[in-house]
Amino acid sequence: GGGARRRGEEEEEFKLLSAAWELLGSEEKRRQYDSLDYFNDALPTAFRPRADDPGRFFRVFGPVFARQAKFSVARPVPSVGDDETPLEEVQRFYGFWTRFRSWRDFSLLAEYDTAEAEDREERRWMQRQNKNEVERLKRSEMRRLMSAVELAQENDPRLHRAKEERAAERELQRRRKEEALAAEKRAKAEAAEQARAAEAAAAAAAAERASKDSDKAAAKREKEKARSALKKARKELKSLGEEGAAWRARASDLEAVASGLPLVEIEALHATLSAGDEAAGTDALEAALRKVLG
Repeated sequence: GGGARRRGEEEEEFKLLSAAWELLGSEEKRRQYDSLDYFNDALPTAFRPRADDPGRFFRVFGPVFARQAKFSVARPVPSVGDDETPLEEVQRFYGFWTRFRSWRDFSLLAEYDTAEAEDREERRWMQRQNKNEVERLKRSEMRRLMSAVELAQENDPRLHRAKEERAAERELQRRRKEEALAAEKRAKAEAAEQARAAEAAAAAAAAERASKDSDKAAAKREKEKARSALKKARKELKSLGEEGAAWRARASDLEAVASGLPLVEIEALHATLSAGDEAAGTDALEAALRKVLG
């Protein structure tokens, strides 16, 4: 009885050792076991940031990503970092985790043990059912993980800070653009005002020149008119001394006074000489000669 019990125990130990060696010797089986090994598999589904505790984000999410990192196909796996991590590294971190590829295998949670199949057809059916269930579990786990990644992204203080900085930069650029447009508008208005003032000054100058030119033309016309009148008066006065005229004897005197007297006096002398009063005419002519000859 004792020997049989001992042999039974030895056979059981041998089976356990064989199973352990089989597990250690097969990477696929090791991964299946590691995928379900006892560890903290919790993922946060909500997070409330605290203004008085900015490090809380890293204490909550740092261990989460560190635990999940062991399932990553790609290596090395970036860590959450800290509040001083450069933005480029933070963006690479989330780029890595949003494209995360996991080797985690849920085959040990399959419902059916294919070794219990009674025939090949049943074994194939079990395999299909197990495959569908394992894939469903894998998809569910990836959705759970991606929800945690999105939750971290939404609450990452570094991304919030970068977003605020971008918004502040956009606002600054907007204000600068508005100021530049306002300055351009003012400059255009000033230029238009200067153009209007220059145009008005040019018009005033042109009007002044036109007025001066008009005055000059009028003065010139008056001068020409006076010259013509003087010329005519001299001619008429001198004609009184022509051959057969009443004052032929005083032709040279008429020539002298015609050249030296102004228009009004020439016209007055002409009228006196033409009146037929020889004595008055003589006196007027003598007075004119004295004035001209001194």
